[in-house]
Amino acid sequence: MTPGDLSQGVVLALGGGGIRGAAHLGVLAEFENCGAEVRGIAGTSSGALMGALWLLNGAEPAIRLVKAFLTRGMGDEGPDLEGTAGGHGSSGWRRLRHALTLARVTLLGTPISHKRFFERIACLLPDIDIEALPRPFVVTATDSITGREVRLTRGSLRLAVAASSAMPGLVRPFMWAGRPLQDGGAVAEIPVAAARELGSPVVAVEVSEALTRYERGSDRAPRVFFRVAAMGWQELRRRILAEADVVIAPAVNHLHWGDYPAFDEAVQAGRVAARRFLDQT
Repeated sequence: MTPGDLSQGVVLALGGGGIRGAAHLGVLAEFENCGAEVRGIAGTSSGALMGALWLLNGAEPAIRLVKAFLTRGMGDEGPDLEGTAGGHGSSGWRRLRHALTLARVTLLGTPISHKRFFERIACLLPDIDIEALPRPFVVTATDSITGREVRLTRGSLRLAVAASSAMPGLVRPFMWAGRPLQDGGAVAEIPVAAARELGSPVVAVEVSEALTRYERGSDRAPRVFFRVAAMGWQELRRRILAEADVVIAPAVNHLHWGDYPAFDEAVQAGRVAARRFLDQT
């Protein structure tokens, strides 16, 4: 990608990844600082939320808004995710919390109230339609019945982002025009194809989770199943990213999606990765 390409503007494909998606705001802050034009955004899950927040507020105000929300969210006013967050601390503690979350889901069903989850989205986003945003914006979700990618470009911004962020097993799908929609990351973790419909060049920002380390002799069923599934997602991700013109990959892959205290770390990683890219163009 040449400086000339950048001067004409880019379309961003912002991938999903929970708190790792905070890196998108760091990337966007650096784009603002260098005057790079963003002509459109496609977002999945946290990428959709961060993209919408940037379009509405700009990078630095969005960073402050999310940080304040997360600070409140550790108490009664924030998202009902305490039981699912990875949290800082030892890797053993994080694994234990993750195991407890899986047990809770298995025994009790979705642990996050549908109504409460939507209310938390409403705390961050105004009640407007997608088409009211200042730039073209596409939110990707997954049709829970057919398994197909769904691209939302019109209608309620809050509902679209909530549907795109509804992680299977943790939040029930949201209804959109009679269709149950859930986390877009199931089929389009980085929405490169959706971004391509808005124009080119497409810059993909990848904030996915790293494949867990293989340990010889570790053959317990849950661990094996999750690792095999992660292998499939990794290969799908590789094929998706091959369609982008540029990939920016902030160093956040080690973070658990619910590691909310790592917000600042994720934002900074996005800044560093974006500066590295911009210095090369």
